[in-house]
Amino acid sequence: PIESYVDKHQASFHGLFTDDVFNMHEDYIRPQENGSHFDVDYVELKADRYMLTAIAEENNSFSFNASCYTEEELTIKEHNYELEECGSTVLCLDMKQNGIGSNSCGPELLEKYRLSECEFTFRFTLIPGING
Repeated sequence: PIESYVDKHQASFHGLFTDDVFNMHEDYIRPQENGSHFDVDYVELKADRYMLTAIAEENNSFSFNASCYTEEELTIKEHNYELEECGSTVLCLDMKQNGIGSNSCGPELLEKYRLSECEFTFRFTLIPGING
């Protein structure tokens, strides 16, 4: 139900949740990638008329982020009050991400939380639909 990453998902749990994309944004003072949801089997986005479902390949899970801000917007802005919504929903699907922890303010990220694969296969199914 909350932001979760491979190295801090113990504060969350696996279940079925519904929320508005706007509520999934973590309002950090300095904008950055945020709002990821770790260990997901599927995600379904619904708008007034259309919907899109992403489903993990069997026995796999993924992380997703749904936002009203582009990755570029979150990268170039220095402060949260400078952010401008893009007018669409931005959906990011990730096979794996590095954990949040870093050596900048604490110990180095443990190996098991690092994305160190040079090659990988990430398969999922996208299902478009009509809402309603």
